[in-house]
Amino acid sequence: MKTSTLLLILFSINLVACLGEKGPQTQETQETQEIPVYNRVIGSAIEECNESLASISVFEQVYGDFQQVHNNCIVWNENNGTLVVKYRSSSANVTGLGLNIHYNSAQLNNIVVNDVLENDLIINGILERDNDNEDGDSSTDMVVEMAWAALFGQWPGQEEVNLVTLEFTKESDTQVEYIINYTSPSNAAGYELLLGK
Repeated sequence: MKTSTLLLILFSINLVACLGEKGPQTQETQETQEIPVYNRVIGSAIEECNESLASISVFEQVYGDFQQVHNNCIVWNENNGTLVVKYRSSSANVTGLGLNIHYNSAQLNNIVVNDVLENDLIINGILERDNDNEDGDSSTDMVVEMAWAALFGQWPGQEEVNLVTLEFTKESDTQVEYIINYTSPSNAAGYELLLGK
């Protein structure tokens, strides 16, 4: 058992494992924006990264209480990339979140974890081999493990917040779609978990 997994089990008393099926089907909303179908366990950080999100109130109409991890596209400066991983929820105060960020080390390397949300942080950017293939994507071979847990359910204290910034370099001759996936071993009880955009 990984050290980070053991820590997550020990510190996530009020967190519940997020396993299973897909969320509700796509629906048209009052804002006439289409809400995408979300997989509760796996989400891509790359697909549709430049599309704007519907408001929190619209997501509440479709999903009820929810937690969402999302991002904008990678910002490139020549071969140096930056990805800001963001969070939002129907409530400012929940028990926490476990988050794994999967990537392909042949495409992206020299990963640096910056600007981590410190509130109730229990696992801070541990880099591990993606041996368990939790994202179901054999092309990802590394994972950045993060987790936040608040015993009294007051995390993160606001509905929208940046979780972490990843900085990395790419191979200059790489001409492919960059692969970054999210999975979550745990999230707040009673909240639908939405990963990706």
